[in-house]
Amino acid sequence: MSIYKTVARGSSESIQLEVSSEFKPSLSVTPPPEFKGPKEFWSPEDIFCASISSCYLLTFKAMARFKKLEWRDIEVSVDAHLEKSPTGLKFTKVEIRPFLTICCQSTVDEYLKVLESAKSNCLVTSSMNCDFSVIPKIKVKAK
Repeated sequence: MSIYKTVARGSSESIQLEVSSEFKPSLSVTPPPEFKGPKEFWSPEDIFCASISSCYLLTFKAMARFKKLEWRDIEVSVDAHLEKSPTGLKFTKVEIRPFLTICCQSTVDEYLKVLESAKSNCLVTSSMNCDFSVIPKIKVKAK
């Protein structure tokens, strides 16, 4: 078993707070602009999306390495839909949009399978109660 720990600190005089974890740089966090926060700071909602995109990408990298698949680069954007529900606001739907650059057209189908299975193997997405979809794009670019 592993335990991950963070600490959030704030004051009554500021909407900004600091989130820290041992041995890591702190993050300044505020409410998002939709809840009267400034645009230039991370919000819990941004961190929610970042945890999905980064875990998905790291999962893809591990799976591609295990399958000995070569690739050039990847960018993963995430659109998380915040909606009103009978119990209040919640994230209901998340679209994961990986953009992968590879060198060979013949392997596209194998990469598409790995991109899709990275969603179910990602610890973060498998721990969340949202509808997830993967909308991949692959670019073939010779070396």
